[in-house]
Amino acid sequence: MTSKPRYRWLLNRLRHQSTGLEECSPDLIVEYAKATGAKVFYCSNEYPRCPQLSRDFSKLVKHKLVARKRSFLYDLNGFMVRPQATYVYRLTPIAANSLIWVDRE
Repeated sequence: MTSKPRYRWLLNRLRHQSTGLEECSPDLIVEYAKATGAKVFYCSNEYPRCPQLSRDFSKLVKHKLVARKRSFLYDLNGFMVRPQATYVYRLTPIAANSLIWVDRE
């Protein structure tokens, strides 16, 4: 799948999820991989990783269509699950009001 449909898929997915998307969400990664054919890496005791998804999110942030907020994973007892931060993405007002986004590079 080329880049424009991937970005459009992500933006539409964000539009349907008003609370935002978490980058390491296993459901999102599997959905994205099925829709785009991207590679997913599964490691034991870790969330699946999809480098293509991270790159696409970074590109959308770069063009100010998506806002990124740091998020740390905690378990039910309040202990941090992962030392690394993960990110939650939300649409910016520009992207929320536009219908089509064209890759400018």
